[in-house]
Amino acid sequence: MGFLISYEEKAVKAKGLNKLAIPDPEKVQQYFFPDEYQNLSLLSKLPKLKYPEHPVLLYPGCGADILFPLKYVEILFSRLRNITLIFNDLDNNLGLIKTILDEVGVSFKEKKSQITFYWNGVLIELKFIQGNIFQILPQIPAFDIYFERAFRIMKDEHENYENQVYQKLNSNGLLISDSGFQQLPLEKIKVSKELSSYQEMIIGIKRK
Repeated sequence: MGFLISYEEKAVKAKGLNKLAIPDPEKVQQYFFPDEYQNLSLLSKLPKLKYPEHPVLLYPGCGADILFPLKYVEILFSRLRNITLIFNDLDNNLGLIKTILDEVGVSFKEKKSQITFYWNGVLIELKFIQGNIFQILPQIPAFDIYFERAFRIMKDEHENYENQVYQKLNSNGLLISDSGFQQLPLEKIKVSKELSSYQEMIIGIKRK
């Protein structure tokens, strides 16, 4: 029997910030395919990465995928206190994201297209920007972390997109993607290809 993950948006009331509202590990795991969740352990073998005091992460084409980037941040960045996540998609998936957080036991506060919550003690400020990333990328502020997953088909028709991402990435910024970006002058970190369904996982640092 196959493994199915379904998303159904529900009316979720913002319950406010609660640092003690720890996500339920079993409920979190239900939002991952078994092999994907198991492969997250491969990240723990990487060196702990340096980051600014309050890093900014951009995730284009995010869909309702809130848990993958949160797990990456949790594993890769030790002692992180707060981070801003800029999520982007053609559709407004903020309702689904709030539903998932609520179902795994995370409490949040809300203001328009922004929610704030704690994830295992780390303060997360999530800003959702609806629109076509290939058109609005120049208007998005520079970022410290670029996170991409299952986005290869969308960017294939935009040859200069990866170079544009590189230009917007701050110096010493981190690029995390399951495909592409091989041609860029990044300091690549050795990482298991099993983390990518394309077998093209890349984690690299922009040193310029």
